Amino acid sequence: MANKKIYMEGYPFYFWEIKEHTKVKHRVLAEYFDKYVKIVGKHHNINYIDCFGGCGAYIDEKQNIYFGSPILAAFVAQENIEKLNREIKIFVIDTDKENLDNLRKIIKFKNITLPIELINDNYKEGTEKVLHEYPFTPTFYLIDPFGYSLDYKFFKTTRNDRRSEIIVNFMYNALNRGISIEKVKQTINNLYGTDEWEKIKNLKGREREKAAVGLFVKKLEEIFSHVKEYRISFPDKDRTYYYLIHGTNHGKGLRIMSSSFAKHNDGNLEYRGPKQDQQSFLDMEEVKIDEISNFLLGNYKNRQVSFLTLVIECIKNGYAETFVRKALLKLEDDGKIRIIRKPQYTLQGHKRKGIEENDIIVFKE
Repeated sequence: MANKKIYMEGYPFYFWEIKEHTKVKHRVLAEYFDKYVKIVGKHHNINYIDCFGGCGAYIDEKQNIYFGSPILAAFVAQENIEKLNREIKIFVIDTDKENLDNLRKIIKFKNITLPIELINDNYKEGTEKVLHEYPFTPTFYLIDPFGYSLDYKFFKTTRNDRRSEIIVNFMYNALNRGISIEKVKQTINNLYGTDEWEKIKNLKGREREKAAVGLFVKKLEEIFSHVKEYRISFPDKDRTYYYLIHGTNHGKGLRIMSSSFAKHNDGNLEYRGPKQDQQSFLDMEEVKIDEISNFLLGNYKNRQVSFLTLVIECIKNGYAETFVRKALLKLEDDGKIRIIRKPQYTLQGHKRKGIEENDIIVFKE
């Protein structure tokens, strides 16, 4: 269903209505892309490809104005480009010429001087044009369609460089409605790159959801070393709307993305909608620490594991790094684990109390 165009006096472009979950998505995207640029851009030029660009501007019910992912990416690039002395190219793909014309007006209105190439094409052909010209440039892909008509073969092309990463919107709610409809069978085959999904049709509720998302994550893990899904629920009910799924080849990317998501979602690795009758942050933190402690003691008994390995496993199981650290320090205080800190002392000669990547966590019996 097409978005309604909203016009505001004083603005030469139109807006789409924005919901709270989209605001959160954009905050996480902008924060993570900024960190990606700062890290990868130290040594490399960068491309950003927005595969479904949209109209570029949003407005909420209070008439507050927000800008879409292509404009946010341009803001990030423009803020970093001089400091890094690198090229950061922005490419925006959309099949709707009106959307691209609207973006062009926003770019001019916001005085964005960074070159932005607007490509009137489908996401596959448009991306192919960019990769033909810049085949080995680290590329950040945002793949945010309205539905689930995506091609798994396309995801394979996004690993054009080991530093390339994706964020893809996996539209579970739409997929769940269509999964038993015969005429969309080939569309779902294309999405997964396999017909394994067919056994999911007979599952119900949470079991079906877990299997559907799990299979997609599993397929992306054939392309990227680390894949993590972030659940986004409807703002007014506890039901899944979609998942943001991040693919990266670096544990650091996984950790930074999960921290960015948790920062904007009260420490959770999922968006649960507006706060309604929820626990206080302190109460929630205590529950989280207890839950993680039990998870760690149950899964790592009699094992020694580096903090880096442990925190990556915890993130993939839905636990934010900040709570994992707190749980480990509590377990250390309680004498249930030992932390071998490497090095043991700070540069100033003080005994270290924090936890770093190479520290070894020793779980007792």
